[in-house]
Amino acid sequence: MRTVADYLAETLRNLGVTHVFGIIGKSICPALLKMVDYGLEFIPGRHEASSGFAASGYALQTGRLGVAFATSGPGGTNLLTAAAHAKANNLPVLFLTGHQSIQELGIPQCQDSSSYLADLAEMFRPATRFSKLVERGDHFGTILNHALSIALGPNKGPVHLCLPFDVQTEQLQSCHIVIPEPEPLLSISGLNRCLPLIHQAERPLIIAGKGVTRSGAHEELRQLAETFNIPVVTTPGGKGAIAWDHPLYHGPCGVGGFPHGDEMLNQSDLYIVLGSRLSDMTLCNLKPHNHPAQLIQIDTDPTFVGKILQSQTLQLTGDIKDNLQYLLSTLPFSLATASTGVAKSFEYQSPLPDLPHLSLAAVLDQMSELLPYDHKLFVDDGSHGFHAVQRYKVKKPGSFIFDAYFACMGNAIGMAIGAKAASPEETVICITGDGCFMMLGTEINTAVCKDLPVIFIVVNNKQLDMALKGMEKTTGRIDGTLFEVPMDAVKFAESLGAKAFRAETLPQFSGALEAALKLNQVAVIELLTDRDEIPPTAHRVVNLN
Repeated sequence: MRTVADYLAETLRNLGVTHVFGIIGKSICPALLKMVDYGLEFIPGRHEASSGFAASGYALQTGRLGVAFATSGPGGTNLLTAAAHAKANNLPVLFLTGHQSIQELGIPQCQDSSSYLADLAEMFRPATRFSKLVERGDHFGTILNHALSIALGPNKGPVHLCLPFDVQTEQLQSCHIVIPEPEPLLSISGLNRCLPLIHQAERPLIIAGKGVTRSGAHEELRQLAETFNIPVVTTPGGKGAIAWDHPLYHGPCGVGGFPHGDEMLNQSDLYIVLGSRLSDMTLCNLKPHNHPAQLIQIDTDPTFVGKILQSQTLQLTGDIKDNLQYLLSTLPFSLATASTGVAKSFEYQSPLPDLPHLSLAAVLDQMSELLPYDHKLFVDDGSHGFHAVQRYKVKKPGSFIFDAYFACMGNAIGMAIGAKAASPEETVICITGDGCFMMLGTEINTAVCKDLPVIFIVVNNKQLDMALKGMEKTTGRIDGTLFEVPMDAVKFAESLGAKAFRAETLPQFSGALEAALKLNQVAVIELLTDRDEIPPTAHRVVNLN
């Protein structure tokens, strides 16, 4: 006889999970302690949301299941934002929350997770792909099997289980858990219709979204572009789907993009969309009368496919890598062996701004030259994120991670920590802002305590820059966007045990980054940037009149 907590911990170990992230409390204690007993390393966070983001970073880095947990009540509600972020990014994360004992249901208790107060199973339903309260031990195996099949299935995403204290400790004679096997999902009939559309198009364009990186389809994207000599633009979240200097890459489009990328959108008669929802962050500069005649869209999630543009749409549901591999394998030999040989004859970048103080754009323009090829860069949400989308020069496809869709401030801090836990040998960098850092910057102490040497670059312009610039342009007001008492990121970082640097010039930043790379310990570099620098976000304007 073994407990439900035993079977849960054993299953996670058999799935290859090595780390779990969260904050312990009474109602989740039996499950967490069993995970430790079964050899999983527990990374205690400073806020449950950050632990959820760390589990997402772990899942993204490994391709395996990420695990985040919290106690009942507010511990669980603190995980909700991270769950929605994982859903928006198609990341397989198991969120576990505690619950008072089922035998005590109906008795008012501290941190209540029942339907009498904060019903976590109900709250997590819209933020995940599956959420369930496990009311009996003999139901656990069936429910866990179902949750894992969804989390690790073709349309990956987060799931949530709410585990009552007495269910976790319940003894079971047996519990049959099935480990899901990867299963390709191909749209073969649709793929067979692709080639005629590509050949008929006069100005085809590949729009690469973050789904390319989620599926690891960078090489397939390159082959597709080169085989048919098709230009590529990237969405804000798709930045890094292809190397910045590839001759067929025409730069980022939409918010954070250059005008050249938006011009490509407006001139194309066929979009080949790979892993993008085509949100307002991508299409903000597309004129209504310039919708392409034809659209080929590959995505694991069909929710928005064919519903955004007034174009004849060929929908291909499934993994991008699997579908592109099949498509490329069916090409005639003459096409399959073709090489583009195209020399770049255009310039998609625009000049850097001339400012009296440190320009973030100038920092990002040079930053990749200072980093090893094998690195992963997590970029937080805010104006600094869109500066990075525009200016950072991605050398290694898949090394740039940014979410412009759900856009949680502070997510990159936790994600970088989770990725570093999964791959301690890889250089992991996080770019965040002073607003994000004041929300979840205490997670630096988590990295220090667990010896996870991430380098955090904190852009400090002493204001909520993206909100300030947008409000000022649209309303003439900046209410609530200035920090009357600005943060001192160096002192804050040092108080959390990290090594800290301050940079007000490009040479100071270069020296600080070089020193941080040599240290091999948690480091924070505070960038004091020009407060008047205009972020590349002005395309997306809200009219309040």
